[in-house]
Amino acid sequence: MADRGPRRVGVVGYGRLGQSLVSRLLTQGPELGLELVFVWNRDPGQMAGSVPPSLQLQNLAALGERHPDLVVEVAHPKIIHESGAQILRHANLLVGSPSALGDQTTERQLLEASNHWNHAVFVARGALWGTEDIRRLDAAGGLQSLRVTMATHPDGFRLEGPLAAAHSTGHRTVLYEGPVRGLCPFAPRNSNTMAAAALAAPSLGFDGVIGVLVADLSLTDMHVVDVELSGPAGPTGRSFAVHTRRENPAEPGAVTGSATVTAFWWSLLGAARPRSPSPGLLCLQSVGSQALASSAVLPAASSPLGRGSISAEKPPPSRDEII
Repeated sequence: MADRGPRRVGVVGYGRLGQSLVSRLLTQGPELGLELVFVWNRDPGQMAGSVPPSLQLQNLAALGERHPDLVVEVAHPKIIHESGAQILRHANLLVGSPSALGDQTTERQLLEASNHWNHAVFVARGALWGTEDIRRLDAAGGLQSLRVTMATHPDGFRLEGPLAAAHSTGHRTVLYEGPVRGLCPFAPRNSNTMAAAALAAPSLGFDGVIGVLVADLSLTDMHVVDVELSGPAGPTGRSFAVHTRRENPAEPGAVTGSATVTAFWWSLLGAARPRSPSPGLLCLQSVGSQALASSAVLPAASSPLGRGSISAEKPPPSRDEII
């Protein structure tokens, strides 16, 4: 990258994840060929004392003046809804809130802007384990079902709409179970792992991948993500099946787990690598210690919006296992 100058990176959002990325870009970026050119936050005061004034962007609409190569969104799905297409006019976009793509209008607008301005939309895998395997099975036509369960303490949820009024009725309560598309509007900050799964499996998409949101009073310091998938039946009639369980340490009440912060840094490095990536929605996959972009362009979903159920208690899994 050095032969053509450093890659210019802007960060939108300065919460826990944004702060970590900005710190790494300032300390490690130069040796990696990356230059931080701006940081924007809805509350500019949060950047005071930690982000150099010259890097603070007060008006997101003016980001073009900083001439970024890559803009990293780690704020809220609303940023993608409201400004994603405009960002693509100036730079490639790394989406840290893939739940925004559960809205079909937003997905269509991003695809149109990506193709018009010849800039790519990268999607980080975040806390989703096994992204590459899901993509390979789906591409081979063998993915029959995919279910992602995210469980944590109720204080770790940031819920809206009818889910905001849902209450735990016991030690472990299922707040939602149904198509991921139906969950994204009401849990925009807690459904990103499920949204990443829907994007990794376009044959099922947001309407076919099932998301389950669980409030568990015992999970005060971690987020637990279970991914269950099934494939085609073998000669004996038994179906191929995988079940992974990921326990991600997290501070009490935190939306983002500790391991997700590191995974996102690798996603940023992967999105910054290509000089001229193909337009379209590109899922980032990790290979060893590096993140690479898949070449597949994911089409906008055509299915009608799904709606799941907001329901009662469900017992926890009896084992922690990878089957």
